[in-house]
Amino acid sequence: MPIPPILITNQGRWPSDVELWLVNVDLRKSDAEIGGFLSENEHKRMARFVRRDDRARFKFARSTLRKILGRRLACDPARLEFEVGAYGRPSLIGHPRVSFNVSHSGERILIGVSMHRTVGVDIEVENAALEWRTLLDSVCVPEEVPHILDAVDFYKCWTAKEALLKATGLGIGVDSGLKSIDLASRRMPAGLNFNWLNEIDGYAAAVAFGTDADISAAPARALR
Repeated sequence: MPIPPILITNQGRWPSDVELWLVNVDLRKSDAEIGGFLSENEHKRMARFVRRDDRARFKFARSTLRKILGRRLACDPARLEFEVGAYGRPSLIGHPRVSFNVSHSGERILIGVSMHRTVGVDIEVENAALEWRTLLDSVCVPEEVPHILDAVDFYKCWTAKEALLKATGLGIGVDSGLKSIDLASRRMPAGLNFNWLNEIDGYAAAVAFGTDADISAAPARALR
């Protein structure tokens, strides 16, 4: 039986219309045991992953996303259709106001969903052996470096920037990427804010969200 997602308690850290779901991935399960709702194109995408663990993470992530969106929209998860934008961000065909984002690392998947504002998420397994100092020039601008004192600080900087860029729909490969953001001086993409999730043991994670809500969006059905 697939592992059900866990709704992360908001505690005032992000707008109430933003839902964050954590999925614990059991990589020991077979493809048949994972189950889920994948389209023909998604099965083809999954097959392109060489490592079995990557295939399992993809199937867990997309199947859980379909379930969450299906319940929120009161429709069959298997009938949802996705399209991919110019910079690789997926969206739901027929539901342009629905924003969602997925990130996975190790044995955890983080899913963000909102019916009223853009959302981006990032999660990274904390690797104690990471040579984070060698990555500073790729991730941080000079103003941020004095604030990065250890691997924890580095992961927080990294995940926040990833989440913010994913919320814009552009990703890290456009313009200056991660270095287009300066967290030390709060130079971020216009109309966005973020917060960290510190309760996932062994992982660093962040969520980014639009500061303005689109209240004209249709009411959503809660996931039970």
